[in-house]
Amino acid sequence: MTTWQGIFLGLVQGLTEFLPVSSSAHLVAAQHLLKVQPPGVLVEVALHGGTLAAILLVLWRETAALAVDGLRGGLLCVRGAGRAAIAEQAPLFGTAVAVVVGTIPAALLGVVAGDAISGLFDSLAAAGACLCCTGLILLASRWAPAGTANCVTVGRGLAIGCAQAVALLPGISRSGITIVAGRLAGLDRRTAGRFSFLLAVPALAGAAVWETIRALPGEPVAGGEPLIGTGALAAGVLVSALVGCVSLLALLRVIERGRLHWFAAYCLPAGAAMLLLS
Repeated sequence: MTTWQGIFLGLVQGLTEFLPVSSSAHLVAAQHLLKVQPPGVLVEVALHGGTLAAILLVLWRETAALAVDGLRGGLLCVRGAGRAAIAEQAPLFGTAVAVVVGTIPAALLGVVAGDAISGLFDSLAAAGACLCCTGLILLASRWAPAGTANCVTVGRGLAIGCAQAVALLPGISRSGITIVAGRLAGLDRRTAGRFSFLLAVPALAGAAVWETIRALPGEPVAGGEPLIGTGALAAGVLVSALVGCVSLLALLRVIERGRLHWFAAYCLPAGAAMLLLS
């Protein structure tokens, strides 16, 4: 992989990971239409690390407060503190629990049906159909009820987590479906958008660890020559993080203005084109 290829992959990852247009659908389309081969587990994990860094950079206050209150609330629970004491000393503990609970559905589905889902990544028709579904979901968000809740309960976290599990399918946008699920669960726009990306932190980190574990028994590189240059990989990660920051900030503003349905204008025709070309 050359440096320019690394930069290109980082650019695509940074844009499509956050914008609700499905990075997985673009990966499938690139493989079939442009004859581009998958970059490999190491590159995919590294690029996802770049977008994970983007979330931590943009939402560092929320992430830090969530981690602190999660630990503090957990200690208070162990000590037998009551709900009132926990709510006073660790006000974000409930949201931290919601993140943990919301991560479970995708983790379970990935372990139980991971191979079957991976097989769908060979189907351009499946990716196109799912991308059309994403477009319809985004279009429906225009008429989503005007939620006003700014507190993510465990029940809401589980509901949004189930939506995140569906996003394991190629063509279903993780950010799009979880934000819409949050709005349908009664959250206001700002809270739904931020919780969607806070929920992505353990999902991205867990996926990276899982893919790394699955790749451990891999074959050694022939001749002992590395296929990926350190500089090219570093360039890809850096571009992924920088572009990810810009696209995440832009998307959060779009969400708060209630314009998430705009992306349906891209997803629907793009998905239809994939179906026609499959």
